[in-house]
Amino acid sequence: MEVDVSRFGRARTAFALSAAITIVLNTVVACTKDAYHPLQMFMASLSDNDWTTQGVADVILFVVLGLILLKTSLSEKIDPPRAISLLVGAVILGGVGLLSWYALY
Repeated sequence: MEVDVSRFGRARTAFALSAAITIVLNTVVACTKDAYHPLQMFMASLSDNDWTTQGVADVILFVVLGLILLKTSLSEKIDPPRAISLLVGAVILGGVGLLSWYALY
């Protein structure tokens, strides 16, 4: 069985970008819902807990965005080391953002 290496490269890049975007948006939503109580209550009303709703939304966003990016030519234009750098940067940004928010909040 022959494996299409270029397809795997595109998929990895697309989902790395999807993860980076999802991480940053997750950080923004976490801080926003803690600062804006009606949003927190709305998210809690959708499931047992606002964090559950946020987690489900994150997974859905990651998968849908990854599939969309896979279908576009963007995943072909960004080389894998660049995608990894963006992902690492998003993880650091998200971690520092959440740490700062909860240290000050």
